[in-house]
Amino acid sequence: MYNKVMTLIALLSLLVGCGSSPATTGDSSNSGSAASEKPVTLVQMEETKAEPEDGYVTIPGTSLSFAPVGDFQQASGFVSYESLTHQTSILVMELPVPDGTQAINYFDNLFTADTLQTKGLELVSKEILHTAKKARALLLKCSLVKDGFSYTQWIYLLESEEQKIGQIQVAAPEEQFTLIEDQITNMLASFRWVGTSSESDTYYSLDLPTDWKLSKQYGLLELYSKGGVFPVPAGEPALGVTNLQQTVLAEDRQAFLDKMNLQRNYYSELKVIDSKDVEIHGHPANISYVSGIETETSKSVIKQYCYIFLDETVIFIEADQSDELNENEFEKIVLSWKLK
Repeated sequence: MYNKVMTLIALLSLLVGCGSSPATTGDSSNSGSAASEKPVTLVQMEETKAEPEDGYVTIPGTSLSFAPVGDFQQASGFVSYESLTHQTSILVMELPVPDGTQAINYFDNLFTADTLQTKGLELVSKEILHTAKKARALLLKCSLVKDGFSYTQWIYLLESEEQKIGQIQVAAPEEQFTLIEDQITNMLASFRWVGTSSESDTYYSLDLPTDWKLSKQYGLLELYSKGGVFPVPAGEPALGVTNLQQTVLAEDRQAFLDKMNLQRNYYSELKVIDSKDVEIHGHPANISYVSGIETETSKSVIKQYCYIFLDETVIFIEADQSDELNENEFEKIVLSWKLK
């Protein structure tokens, strides 16, 4: 389960960089102004390290901080930073790995040109960087064409001394990216690990059974379990909340639901038992129940899914149906979800 989640999130993250970018909604003719400061090269991170009072912010749901520059600010409704002027998004994730000091080599091998190509990304360059005395990073510079427009996407992976790695994706229209490449370089160089994340860092609230707690945060995903135990013991119920960081138009929601419910990794013979549209704190939503066979164990399962459609993203809540987390309990939990 551990490695399955790790690889799945890593591959999923390749799909969301431009899907949630302001580039899809902004005016591409607005060029703004280029950064005036001299860029900090990524290998100078140790010399340019700043203190929290020097403009550093911590990314909600992670233990990563960085120093935003220009007009970059936290996006509303989802965990990311954005520049509306330059139609640029910075998506930050914290991924679980067996060994953070060895993860750069793992992702260097995983993110090949062929793998990126299957996700619609063309690899322009790839480089392992020594950003500090005890930190390495992998920088992937990619390009893609979406809806007839050319985009630049950088994927920056930062190692740690714990069982986690940071993945930062920057996406923008190609002409806008060129204007603020210096700013982007400065911000990537500023990323660093600070403390640990906690449930108070999440941007939403959720009413859970009294003995349930946040057990693990992956950046895009928060996992809840009884007593906050991780890894979750076999047979124990757990519930995950994932920020899919993509916009789904109202007219496309049914097609999106059909695809999500019936095209799942690690499950076969999927069949929708029930699907109903609801409203959760003013947002359109859907609750679905899907039966299937878990390919890893050949066990019959019923998956409980909730999709909450915000303006900028889709919140995905899921759990296996069990005696302790039955249909009534699941719906009680998901219907309590709301932005803080």
